[in-house]
Amino acid sequence: MSISESDRVAINELREAVKEHLTPYYDTDFNLLRWLKGHDYKMDVIKPKLINHLLFRKSDWDLDSLADKPRDHPVHHHWKTGLTGESGIIPNTIVNIEQTGSNDYWGMLHSYPTNEILRARVHDLESMLKAVMDLEKKTNQQCSVIYIMDLTGIKFDKRTITLLTGGLSAISAFMAEHYVELVHSFVLVNVPAFISAIWTIAKPLLPERTRNKCNILNSEWRVEVLKMAEGSCLPSYWNDEEDDGPFTAPIEKCVPFPEDKYYMGKVSSNADHMSVSAGKTGFVEVEVKTGQTLSWEIHSNGHFAFAIYELPLVPNNSDDVSNYTRVYPLFSKIPGPTIVPCIDKLVCPSSATYRLWFGNQHAWFHTLKIDYVAKVE
Repeated sequence: MSISESDRVAINELREAVKEHLTPYYDTDFNLLRWLKGHDYKMDVIKPKLINHLLFRKSDWDLDSLADKPRDHPVHHHWKTGLTGESGIIPNTIVNIEQTGSNDYWGMLHSYPTNEILRARVHDLESMLKAVMDLEKKTNQQCSVIYIMDLTGIKFDKRTITLLTGGLSAISAFMAEHYVELVHSFVLVNVPAFISAIWTIAKPLLPERTRNKCNILNSEWRVEVLKMAEGSCLPSYWNDEEDDGPFTAPIEKCVPFPEDKYYMGKVSSNADHMSVSAGKTGFVEVEVKTGQTLSWEIHSNGHFAFAIYELPLVPNNSDDVSNYTRVYPLFSKIPGPTIVPCIDKLVCPSSATYRLWFGNQHAWFHTLKIDYVAKVE
């Protein structure tokens, strides 16, 4: 779809509102249009959300160049790429295949911290975004992703329910928060008979716009899916064993995480502790010097938000972190209780006081308890 005159006016208004945060790579009419459509053109809602994303892009995660870097995070050995190319059927769409039923999400969440899982995932999301941007440059039309979720092998058990309400819902929320309107539709194939039970659990956890894009195909899904994408974009392992077609995309099958590599560590004996009441925030402050490395390990008894801010040299005695420079991305929901602690480090760009900020705003009654180790070296 081309850009209308009214949309162009709104795009220019949004661009002016966030211009100090935009990078040349991300500054396209279609990228800004996605944010407008995704939030019903409400500038007061869009501006802080988009600035949050743009700050993330400019963090040391360096999103603008991520798609051009090798896909070599250890998680990628298990969680395979599914980006295959243009649909060929539905105009202006790219196809991505997710092995939802057979991916070892349980093993992943028992082997790697959430922040590392998101690092791996962001590479794929940025690759999808780049493919869409490249197609938009070629067609001068708004483009998006057909996200096909293959439920082969999914089980309805306690593990699945735990994943749906914990780690996977957090990853879904992260995708909806930062990759607004990137997805054209979520297409579920090879769904089990108990899909209605899974959907009853998952549906309330998904953002409304995501729920409205879900398309669950029936038992004739192999026929139906070819009305959405050419066989060259669909995985060859969907073919019957004796057939070479119609599906020909050479997608690698996912690889389980070895159980003997699951995280078995405990909270460090020298960890500090803090509590954050329901609906509140808390923080720890650390003095750092330019070039030093700040590292941390965080265990929690529930979901929490997290970011790191650099405080101004002249204190302003404000608890409003929007007044501070963010030096580590804001994660709105890290699932807890943590199975693997959040472990990461940051090379400090300047001498200052750094604030490790924790949020428990989503909770009604639950007191967040944090065990943490923060070191400067």
